[in-house]
Amino acid sequence: MKKTISYCLLALWFIVMLASYWMFLPPLNPLSTGFWAFVLEGLFLAFGAVLLLSLTGKLQQVTVQMPGTRVRKVVSTPTPKYGKTLSVIGAVIVAIVLLLSVSSFFNSRLFRAKSYANVIKVKDADFTSDFPETDISHLALLDRSSAKKIGDTYLGTIDKVSQFGISDDYRQVTIGEQPYRVSPLEYKSFWKWFSNHKEGIGYYVKVNQTTGKAELVKLDKGMKYSDSEYFFNDTLRYLRLKYPTAIFGDPSFEVDDQGNPYYVATTYKPKFMLSSSDPTGAILLNAVTGETKRYDLKDIPDWVDRVFSANNVISRVDDYYTYQKGFWNTVFSQTGVKKTTDIYNYISIGSDIYLYTGITSATADSSNLGFILVNMRTREVTNYKLASATETAAQESAEGEVQEKHYEATAPTLVKLDGKAYYLVSLKDAAGLVKSYAIVDAEDYQQVTVDNDIETLIAKFTDSDTSALSGVADNSGEAKKVKVITGVVDKLASQMISGSTVYYISSSGEIYKVKATTDTTDKLPFLAVGDEFKGELQKDNYLTKFEITTEK
Repeated sequence: MKKTISYCLLALWFIVMLASYWMFLPPLNPLSTGFWAFVLEGLFLAFGAVLLLSLTGKLQQVTVQMPGTRVRKVVSTPTPKYGKTLSVIGAVIVAIVLLLSVSSFFNSRLFRAKSYANVIKVKDADFTSDFPETDISHLALLDRSSAKKIGDTYLGTIDKVSQFGISDDYRQVTIGEQPYRVSPLEYKSFWKWFSNHKEGIGYYVKVNQTTGKAELVKLDKGMKYSDSEYFFNDTLRYLRLKYPTAIFGDPSFEVDDQGNPYYVATTYKPKFMLSSSDPTGAILLNAVTGETKRYDLKDIPDWVDRVFSANNVISRVDDYYTYQKGFWNTVFSQTGVKKTTDIYNYISIGSDIYLYTGITSATADSSNLGFILVNMRTREVTNYKLASATETAAQESAEGEVQEKHYEATAPTLVKLDGKAYYLVSLKDAAGLVKSYAIVDAEDYQQVTVDNDIETLIAKFTDSDTSALSGVADNSGEAKKVKVITGVVDKLASQMISGSTVYYISSSGEIYKVKATTDTTDKLPFLAVGDEFKGELQKDNYLTKFEITTEK
């Protein structure tokens, strides 16, 4: 009887531990706190099982003498041999908990403040001379919620629309050098997965953050590995079983420059014993084929945009600026203590995604001491010195400009136009639709310019060609239709407006305007009466992508 109970408890312990591993997928690595949580769970269950066995005791029959009777009675007496086993298991549990607690305490910022401060290096630079001029054609205007509103409208165009939804990921990436938000389709339920998983997920959505145009990308072969899969094709479980000892985060969806879907799982290793995990590389999973490859940080392909998480980046930057003079300086004198502001955002530069945020003093007033720019693939950190308003102050200033409309400002985008720093802010109504845009002078946040048309707004601050913004989604979520104008020059004149030459073309009773920029054709100054031309019509009769098709 005793052996039967023991075997049943052992089998139950094994089943519970297997189920726990299947659900939580801890790495089998002693450098992971998840591993030790899993070990402690097993020890607590074992302690409970042994305790239960000890309480069953040893069954035996004894004779109980009662007045006038002799009764045989079965009684249970404790079995002392389990006491030692319970003591050993209990001691191991206490030892592990103490070691984890002591390690965590002595490797905290209280004792290792300067070590935390030196995890990253920060390069100082001047904003005016070193910060890159904003490329209008790669300006990420749509935030995640706006991209989601546009992308979700395309779900009805796919086959089996009732079987799928669109994931809420909408992760910001660059494809080529263009900023996009991408998100895969997902199964709506287990039964819909059961009916369709053999074919896989055949689509993902990408939304151009500059033009607002969305595309439902159809794959030649469906994705067999995703976050909405079940059993062994779930991305996290699939990677855990292939890399049982690796410490990695939740896989995130990205696409390479050819549009192939991948999941990227950043790998980690603690910096100080079991504390302060930091990225060491990444595992790339092909969502179609299931092929995987593990990379060190220096070898990760350039198309991967996000290896470091925003939380990791912000935490490291805060440590750098907070603990340079030790822990107690942050409590008392706070000499030289700085920190990041409460708001951050992403900008695209070339083929990389950068996180930017302001750096302010420990007193957290309404002014920044500069801006931090962090490459999210390499974690190269640059501090651009510039006294400016905080992002929150810029939001409040933009909202104040249209306070009667009760618009809500989104997280600002830092832009540099003609050598000067500005915050570009989208203003949304109660329904979450972008109704207007504002440009706030970063150095003097009381200077605010608001316009319902982003192209017109940007054109007020730069001579760069803003035609790339002409397709930005309007409030209904549909892209603006571009009208192409062709004609012959009947009359021609020009004048200087805000330092830029504007050509006035009279053709068939209409007057069109062309702004001379570095991107316009070199033939523009030689435009003459009788020349044939072509261009895309924008607001206020401005023509962009202007061409002289036939010269007189």
